[in-house]
Amino acid sequence: MTRLPLWFAMELATPLSGVLHHFKEQGRTSVAKALAQPFMKAMKASYRQARANEPELEITWALPPSSRASFRQRGYSPIALLATAAGVKPTTLLKINRRRADQSQLGRMERFSNMRGVYAAHPRAQGKRVILLDDVLTTGATLLECARALRAGGADVVGAAVLAYTPKNFQDTRRENA
Repeated sequence: MTRLPLWFAMELATPLSGVLHHFKEQGRTSVAKALAQPFMKAMKASYRQARANEPELEITWALPPSSRASFRQRGYSPIALLATAAGVKPTTLLKINRRRADQSQLGRMERFSNMRGVYAAHPRAQGKRVILLDDVLTTGATLLECARALRAGGADVVGAAVLAYTPKNFQDTRRENA
C-alpha cells in the first residue's frame, strides 16, 4: 500500500463534535464558513507539501462522493460545502461503484471491509495529481478507498486534508497537525 500523506486541522472533541453534528445532520450550513477557516490550514499544508519538490505541479482537489440517499436527506454534501467555503472547487473524480452500510455503526475493521470496492475513478482522473478532502477521519477507510480507486484510474494521489480526526480510532504515528 502506498503511503497517503495526511494533514488535519484538529482533533474531533467537544465542542467540535457537536458543531459537526449540527452541520452534517441538522442542516446548520451557516457554520461552514467558521469550519472552513481551520480546514483551510490543513488544505494549505497538504498543498505546500505536495508542491515542495515540484512547484509547478497542478493540483486537483477531490472528495468522496455522497450517496444519493445522503444527498436527498440533507439537501447538500457537507464536505463539498466545506471545501467551497474554504475557497476550492473540488472536481468530481470518483463515482460510487456499489452500496455500502452506514459507517457510523461499524467497528474499525468492519469499516475497511465495508469500503472495499465502493468507489471507481471517472476516466477524467487519468493523469491528475490529487489531494483528497474530507471532513472527519475516523479510521481512514474512506480516504484509503478513494486513493485506491483514483490510483487504479491513473491518478497520482499526493495527499489528503481533513478538518478533524478521531484520535481513539485513528492510530497512526505519521499524522501531522496543520
